[in-house]
Amino acid sequence: MPHSMISDYSKRLQARILYLVGPPEEVTLENRIFNSMCLIAILVSAVQIPFNYFTGLKMTGLLFGVMLLVLAALYFLSRFKNRASLSIAISVITVNLLFGMVYFVSSGISGASLMTFTLTFFLVMIISPRGQYSWWLGFNLLLVAALVLTEYYYPELVPNMYPDRQSKMVDLSATYLTSVLVIFFGTLYLKKAYNREKQQGEEKTRVLEVMNTEKNKLFSIISHDLRSPMASIQSYLELMKDIQLPAEQKLQLEAELLQMVNNTQDMLYNMLLWSKTQLQGLTVHLSPVNVYHAVMPVLEINTSLITNKGLHLQTRIDQTLMAMADLNMLQLIIRNLIGNSIKFTAPGGHIFIEACRQGKECLITIRDTGTGIDAKRAHEIFSLKARSTFGTSNEKGIGLGLYLCKEYTAAQHGRIWFENNPDQGCSFYLVFPLA
Repeated sequence: MPHSMISDYSKRLQARILYLVGPPEEVTLENRIFNSMCLIAILVSAVQIPFNYFTGLKMTGLLFGVMLLVLAALYFLSRFKNRASLSIAISVITVNLLFGMVYFVSSGISGASLMTFTLTFFLVMIISPRGQYSWWLGFNLLLVAALVLTEYYYPELVPNMYPDRQSKMVDLSATYLTSVLVIFFGTLYLKKAYNREKQQGEEKTRVLEVMNTEKNKLFSIISHDLRSPMASIQSYLELMKDIQLPAEQKLQLEAELLQMVNNTQDMLYNMLLWSKTQLQGLTVHLSPVNVYHAVMPVLEINTSLITNKGLHLQTRIDQTLMAMADLNMLQLIIRNLIGNSIKFTAPGGHIFIEACRQGKECLITIRDTGTGIDAKRAHEIFSLKARSTFGTSNEKGIGLGLYLCKEYTAAQHGRIWFENNPDQGCSFYLVFPLA
């Protein structure tokens, strides 16, 4: 058989087993173990029915048939009705009582019953919650003690059901083999499940440690970078209050003050949005959004900054273009990208904004003739590792804007990337599904 066919068969088999046991994202580890044990017990019971029947233990075979039906019902209740706790309690009591009945029709202590009780207790300890361990241990010990004492004082209640010595040897050997195999595969499954959960826990811990480090770094940057513009604003206001400045110089100071206030406002807005996202998670409301009507208000807000810096803005946006997006998130992304273009483009430079259809997607391009992005920093500009930088007119940022752009674009099922232009500056690209 070709290797590809074997691999394909193996994948299909794993998918079916995963469906029967329960997907990890929907079913807890304890419930998956219980479902697995139910399936194993169903398989064991199905094998024991014909085996006991043909070795002369017809009543035992009948009891295994009853057990098969009970296990199937409990498995259905756990896997498809999400009542695992109830199923576990019922299964432990029912299986033990059924094995107690089997004890009297399979030669008691001379048969394979005690070995079966040992196997049952092993399975119970796997599937039951930690708080119930002592209860099930006491239940198992008391039940077995009652059965053994009953046989000791009333041996006539436990007759020898084996027709010959060979049948007894076969039954004991088969029960031993079944017990060993179940314990082996059960332990193997437990170890694999434990190692998988442990690995996932360690991975989550590493991610949390990295995020915590980056957050501490970010807050350190924020606390440092906010002091500088606030101090500058205070100095400007004190200067304008205490000194009578010429009208031309006063206008220049007011323009610089306005620019600094706008930059600081953007920094605070990004920081507050990021903090809200960390505390409450992302809430996305996707709906058809007219791209032209979403972009133009952002441009109007930045008109004064573009004019004061002497930049040239060109737009080419399809006014009928509809994207499937969250309007507020889309405008935040556009505002950050345009703000970066203004920040890193020298006076007299150009900013181009385009939006068009590209197949079944909407492509938004924001291109500038600014300083571009250093290739050494390219891999980290969409992460919390991004460092704060100064613009061409000493505009200050905290490196959080592009991280938010990446997060919010992904939340809207979109894509974002950038390319340095061959001549100068860089281009950012946004892609969203068409509405």
